[in-house]
Amino acid sequence: MHLLSRHIARVSTLTVALVAVTACGGESSTPPSVGGTGSGGTGSAPPPPPPPPPFVGYTVSGTISGLVGQGLVLKLYGLNYVRPQSLDQLPISSNGHYDFTTTIGTNGPNASVAGSFYPATFDYGVEIALQPHSPTQRCVVSDSYRNFAITANVTDVGVVCGEFSYSTNTADNAISGFSVDAYTGALVSVGPPVAAGRSPYALVSSGDKQHLYVANTDSNDVSAFAVDRSSGELTTVPGSPFAAGTRPRALALFRSTLFVANAGSDNLSVYRVDQKSGVPTLWSPASYATGTGPSVMAIEPGNATFGGFTPILYIANAGSNDISAFWLLGAHGPEQALESVVGSAFRSGSSVTSLAFGAAAGGRVLYAANANGVDATISGFSIDPNTAALTSLPGFPFALPSCNYIATDQTSTYLYATAGTNVLGYSIDRQTGALSPLPGFPVAVGANADSIGIDPTNQFLYVRNGSAGTVIGFELNAATGELTPMPGSPFAVGKSADFFATF
Repeated sequence: MHLLSRHIARVSTLTVALVAVTACGGESSTPPSVGGTGSGGTGSAPPPPPPPPPFVGYTVSGTISGLVGQGLVLKLYGLNYVRPQSLDQLPISSNGHYDFTTTIGTNGPNASVAGSFYPATFDYGVEIALQPHSPTQRCVVSDSYRNFAITANVTDVGVVCGEFSYSTNTADNAISGFSVDAYTGALVSVGPPVAAGRSPYALVSSGDKQHLYVANTDSNDVSAFAVDRSSGELTTVPGSPFAAGTRPRALALFRSTLFVANAGSDNLSVYRVDQKSGVPTLWSPASYATGTGPSVMAIEPGNATFGGFTPILYIANAGSNDISAFWLLGAHGPEQALESVVGSAFRSGSSVTSLAFGAAAGGRVLYAANANGVDATISGFSIDPNTAALTSLPGFPFALPSCNYIATDQTSTYLYATAGTNVLGYSIDRQTGALSPLPGFPVAVGANADSIGIDPTNQFLYVRNGSAGTVIGFELNAATGELTPMPGSPFAVGKSADFFATF
């Protein structure tokens, strides 16, 4: 047979044989479908993936107290690496318990913020989105919840809207407390006076109105009190009083740092305050040297364009007639450090009794009351926004017939001074810081006018008459600076009324 013919015959025979094997029950060449088996297969479907873990989340709630006005709105925010982002806004219409509706997740996205993930490892905070009106109030959130981590449901974020006033009374070594009527400014006693140390003088409140501190001049210590959110009543903090330097005369508080000016030892004591318990603990270093006889303090909090958010502490030294200045470098964090401002201390007038801040030419100014008998004056200084140094303003010192104390309103638009039995009023020039008398002044108070206090809402002004143990109240017109006598004034506040402040 021809060779080619024999090869074709061999291929044809193999092909027929393969067809025969397939036709006699061999496996199909078509693969079985997914999840099934062929006629001779034994495979099974893979198990389904496990379900995701159940969503775990925490809630934030708290209590409102002292609310009288309308329109209060709270905000819950999350610090998403770079900047705060609002998670929830909650309108509040009454006192009592409140709950944010947003749940903070530990293993899932927060649905209220598109594309954002807010695990419990991030920091959160509660703040006031809108303050109440009709009447105007200034509510504050507990300091410990301005920035917090979350590991469980948070149930105790306190918000205080009521105002309270306190008077130190050296004659009986006690503190008197009062609630402030939000409509009229009238003072109502919150109960019997509370015992302090010997010769209590200056006092200061924490920013959230939860704790009050009092400098006891003759017992060389500081009394600490917890403030009832609803009534304003005082309860002694465990461990109080706390040791200070010699003759503590002035107090200042910024966030969780308490400063005590010791007029007898010429230094400044520094404490870190536990925001929940109110207990102050001496920091390290525990004291800083000042001028002679530090007796008055004021803190410029700083902002984005002024001081770069770094607060500045100014201390008037009555013995050396100058003003010490410190940068509060650790005020926003866990570390505490004070750094003396270059050029400090700055020359002032004599017998400075009070310091007050104003605004001018886009910056800040500092005024000092020099209560030097017939030569009483007000000193005015510009504050360098970069160095915090003080420079005397043109036209100052500003002469007065007498001057016991000064205070500026909450907008730094007006300055008020006590002189004899009168209150003097001045407008502050926004360009130069110069003072111009307001029409309708002086205003007679009918008694010795000692210190001045203006409430946080900028509606009420109080003048202390220490010898009579009374406080004279006025309604303050924020548009004109005018003062109108308050119904029910004067108010009895204690035997001696040595220091009076409203928070």
